[in-house]
Amino acid sequence: MGNNQIDHYIEILCQKGCRSVRDDIKLLEQGVILPELKVLDDLSRKKVLKELRAIMAVYGESCPIGSPKDNQRSGMKDGKR
Repeated sequence: MGNNQIDHYIEILCQKGCRSVRDDIKLLEQGVILPELKVLDDLSRKKVLKELRAIMAVYGESCPIGSPKDNQRSGMKDGKR
């Protein structure tokens, strides 16, 4: 699978927000096949996991910007408490 296709799936997962991506990374590390990635083979899923880890390493332990879904869970509106 080409990098453009891998990037497509990474973008889909990242649109879910920072906290969700962290949760997805944990699931992928446990061998869970995410619904968004079920069409990918094992090697492609490993590439997605590697890229997600690299992306999230930039943020450290914080999630400075959440998706609207993340904000609803934390009681934030428009990214603000």
